[in-house]
Amino acid sequence: MIETLSAEEVEHALKELPGWEGDTEGLRRSLHFETFTQAMKFMAECTPGIDERNHHPVWENKYNRVKIFLTTFDAGRKTTERDINLARFMEPIAKRCGSKD
Repeated sequence: MIETLSAEEVEHALKELPGWEGDTEGLRRSLHFETFTQAMKFMAECTPGIDERNHHPVWENKYNRVKIFLTTFDAGRKTTERDINLARFMEPIAKRCGSKD
């Protein structure tokens, strides 16, 4: 079984991830881009790294907005280090693709 994070561990990790919210059930982030193309570029640029990690987000795109939810299904839909690492991976890509958040 994959080790889950305590509330304190999640809180500590979130201090290094501005814009992310979460708890022991998962992490959430809403991104706002100037255009639909930028939003899609963000998702496309994340895809190879997501596949390499074999840890896939639940995400939603509506025009220039992307909502992300990370949780580890193999750990009973709880927050694990895999979620924190994926959030850390996605954040610089969001900035590079023009996220306003």
